[in-house]
Amino acid sequence: MATLSGQTIAGRFSSLLKTNSDSTLTSTVTALQDGAGNDSDLQIATNKVNIATSLGINRATPTFKLDLNGTTNSFRIDNGTNVSLISGKGNTFGFCAGDCNPAVTVGGGSAGSTTAQTTGKTYIAIDPTAHSGNGSTIINNEASDGTGSIGIGQNSLSTGFIHFGDADKKFYFEARSATQAFDIFGNSTTLFSVDGNNKRIGMGTAAPNNTLEIQASGSAKGNIDMLALTNSINNADMDGTETSILFNQFYYDASTPAIADAGRISVGTETDWTSTASTQDAFMAFETSDGGTVAERMRIASTGNVGIGTTSPTATLHVAGNIVATGSISSDVSIEPTGRYKLEEYFSRKPQSNASMIIDPDANDAAALAKYVKANRHFELLGTNADDAKVTYSSTKAGINLATNGGNSADSMIILPHLDFLTDQNTGAQTAWTGVLWGTENSVEWSCAITTDSNIADHMIYAGLKLTNTHLSATDANQAFFFYDSSKTILSNQTTTDTWHFCHSIGGTDYIVNTGVSVATDTSYRFRISIDASRRISIFINDEQKGVATVSNGDTGVNINNSGGYGTSGSSVAMTVDGTDATTKFVVGDVVADSSGNIIGTVSAVATNTLTLSSITHAVADDEDLYLFGTKAATSTTESAALTDDIDLIPYIGIVKHTNTTARNLVVHYEKISRILFE
Repeated sequence: MATLSGQTIAGRFSSLLKTNSDSTLTSTVTALQDGAGNDSDLQIATNKVNIATSLGINRATPTFKLDLNGTTNSFRIDNGTNVSLISGKGNTFGFCAGDCNPAVTVGGGSAGSTTAQTTGKTYIAIDPTAHSGNGSTIINNEASDGTGSIGIGQNSLSTGFIHFGDADKKFYFEARSATQAFDIFGNSTTLFSVDGNNKRIGMGTAAPNNTLEIQASGSAKGNIDMLALTNSINNADMDGTETSILFNQFYYDASTPAIADAGRISVGTETDWTSTASTQDAFMAFETSDGGTVAERMRIASTGNVGIGTTSPTATLHVAGNIVATGSISSDVSIEPTGRYKLEEYFSRKPQSNASMIIDPDANDAAALAKYVKANRHFELLGTNADDAKVTYSSTKAGINLATNGGNSADSMIILPHLDFLTDQNTGAQTAWTGVLWGTENSVEWSCAITTDSNIADHMIYAGLKLTNTHLSATDANQAFFFYDSSKTILSNQTTTDTWHFCHSIGGTDYIVNTGVSVATDTSYRFRISIDASRRISIFINDEQKGVATVSNGDTGVNINNSGGYGTSGSSVAMTVDGTDATTKFVVGDVVADSSGNIIGTVSAVATNTLTLSSITHAVADDEDLYLFGTKAATSTTESAALTDDIDLIPYIGIVKHTNTTARNLVVHYEKISRILFE
């Protein structure tokens, strides 16, 4: 050590620093001084160092209390355990990073206390003093359960998180289960709200009642546009451009759900939509899925005309097809079709046998005259052992009751338009029901209403358009009629005897379908047959359309091909077939028969070369032809093929008893028929 022999300290150490205290260093900071006794900004103690004004690191003129000038890794705090960085005044801290123990009330600790924080939690907190959620930001990484949270104005961080950084998510918000899990609030109003508990989104409301709910306050008796969908395409030719809302539906495909189009609402342009208002015409269309194909069903034109079944409505309501109404239709003018000729019979007079209509002019027979006067001029009574006295008015129902004779089998009661005088050269036809011809080319519509007996066993009912009064399908080469048969008269081996069937014939080929509508006792049924301009049949039961068979009960061209045939079996059998593609002839539910009419079984699945039956009730040989029996239509709206042209049909309604048992009854309420004026 240097000595001061013969020298002063100031003269020997010109830049000597000293403290401003004459005592030794303590835990209280004291400023360092130069030799002249001037205090510096550097203050020291035994356990700390303090800079009174600014500290610059690699900065000659620091402008902040701590001014660092560096590049990578210029600042680090690491004590190996709980790392904390705290900024504030006293126990009021504006910023902390790390566990912050024991300085702030983050994660369970208390400001100024020694309460330990929850183990494994890391925090960044800005102004969390009051913990009221006002003015504070908290970032929390909770390693104990793998969750993390960012709280802005909210210190309860366990209800959700904001997630940054993912392969496919730049920003991810998890609402969790809170009713108001996420809100956007402005101008004293909730603009956007997420109800995580009920999986709802609200716009203009904090409490949405639906998956998506939009609320806005308009003016009383005024309009407010709640949603705008804009197609921004702009072209010189805009006619037919559409903007739409598409509706999808999941369906079950094996074990994987799939999605398909279910419907659409579209708004489209009818003109080119230039800047001239007169060219800005638009329509609205509604589409539905039928068999997987979405197509337009209804349109509102720019004129306000509504079209159903047509894209070019020419009237306020334009329907291209049939209209069914279960209630009344009111109008200030007639709603009868101006292009159709229509007859209606409500049987205000009872049909009688044709003999009742013949009077001997030379006989003074008052009884015969009275009977003639009271008899129905349009309809007559036929049938085996048919009796005029068996036609009565029902005491409980609006209509006439037909009662078969109870003593003989095959007794029948049939009502039909008068056929007498049809060829009389003097008088002609007695009634328009036969005088006007109801040809297959005339777009004929026929309907009736009946009510079954209290006992539906042991008889048959038929109603529709035929050539003769027989109830057998094989007699008339061209026909269209509904029937119920408890004893399989029409189809000798029909598997179902408790439903309504429909038979139509084209040039001697019969097509029979099981409609699936059950026949019940004392029950009313409304039947309708509609023949369109293409001579195709559509059928309806109680105003509900049913499909018409498109394949005849004949040889399908599908043959057994397994080298040995198949014996009877009580379980499902997949039969190998060839010849015609089986999928073009059979559908699930079809009844398969052999050439003799023996029922083989019912189809449960069908492929090109495989026909699966739920069971086999009659053995079938190899190479044997397979026949359809009681064919089911492909869909509920299937139409027939075109009927034979220019066939004049006659309406018949009949009841036939099968065995010598008690009489059977049928109530007939009305019968209607119409056609176009010209062929």
